[in-house]
Amino acid sequence: MAEKKSLPFLEFVTLCCVVFLAVCNISVYYSLNVYLQGLGFNKATSGLLISLYSLSGMFMYLAVSSRINAVNAYRFMFTGMLLVGICGCGYVYINEFWPLLLLRIGQGVGIFMVLAPCVAILVSMTSAENAGSAFSLYSTALLLPYAVMPHVSEQFGPLVAGPEWIYVGTAGLIPLAFLLTVFLKFRTSKIEQRGNGQQEPVSMRDSYANLFRLKILSVLAVNGVYFMIFAGLFFLFQDFALSRGVVKAGYFFSLQMGVMIAIRLFGGAVFDRFSKRGLIVTAFIFTAAGFVLLNDLHDESMLLPIAVVFGTGMGLSAPALNSLMFVVSEPHFRSFNVNMMMFTVHLGSFLGPLLGGIAVDSIGYGGFLWIAASGTACTALIFMLMGRVE
Repeated sequence: MAEKKSLPFLEFVTLCCVVFLAVCNISVYYSLNVYLQGLGFNKATSGLLISLYSLSGMFMYLAVSSRINAVNAYRFMFTGMLLVGICGCGYVYINEFWPLLLLRIGQGVGIFMVLAPCVAILVSMTSAENAGSAFSLYSTALLLPYAVMPHVSEQFGPLVAGPEWIYVGTAGLIPLAFLLTVFLKFRTSKIEQRGNGQQEPVSMRDSYANLFRLKILSVLAVNGVYFMIFAGLFFLFQDFALSRGVVKAGYFFSLQMGVMIAIRLFGGAVFDRFSKRGLIVTAFIFTAAGFVLLNDLHDESMLLPIAVVFGTGMGLSAPALNSLMFVVSEPHFRSFNVNMMMFTVHLGSFLGPLLGGIAVDSIGYGGFLWIAASGTACTALIFMLMGRVE
């Protein structure tokens, strides 16, 4: 029996630290919706500007992701970090629509150029035997900034002239990420010689054709809905909380993310033992219930139980969706399909704030929450029924 390949600990931890610092430069924009409205933009325009980051990333995943591998990853990462740092500092000088539009597009391209290569490096150091633990822990590094940055932003808010200075401060983490990436490049320099994770190339025509298999398409669609829900809730929540008289609500995401992280760290047996499709349906039912509860939010005491409900639903969703994609994908399409999961992440993150902002402008937060609850419940029902015909 072949010896089980272990995950390279130091390299993996370094990669997760780079990812954490990069995602801090996404999650710090928890306050962006309120900040943009303070500049005079309405909710719909604010939602558009927020969403442009994800739209640009979405197109980058479609056009460029197939060209990124563990060998050329670092060239992309260094360029992306420079772009992220410059754009993060740009909010101090830019407050008009068209320059902000370009700034948000630049951030989307920059973050793509950092995170997409990180996935290529992760795959290069992962084997079939340790893929579950690797992706579970990696997803924790992606989630932690969303637990930390909203609360940190609210704590530092009174100490600075405006949210734009918090964005600049977070961009100051990029030099540290750069140094860690230089160290990671040195540690993984032998990957190219070993050819670890290499496989026969698959044509783009066959790759895109595989996406239209019902099993693949359904997982991609549900993953997009999941991140549309997450992004809409994340970017609209501060303004929503203020409309209900809750002044400091940033810790809602700290509580929610805490539950999600606990599920991903300690719930491995659950994902192995129970039906992945059943877990996804259960997760969406919990999330729909969370939206119903949010409609009755009137004071801070309700944030804890609602955060637990959302954390349970969203904590179960992503690991079950990613592991289901791994199971239903043919081995030679798995890498491409994982990239397409990231494409739907950006698609959902684009549509969430955009459609959410339009809905709130049209029918208010009450109507938006009922639409979100019913849409989430319908997604669960359709996904459950699709499992019987695949």
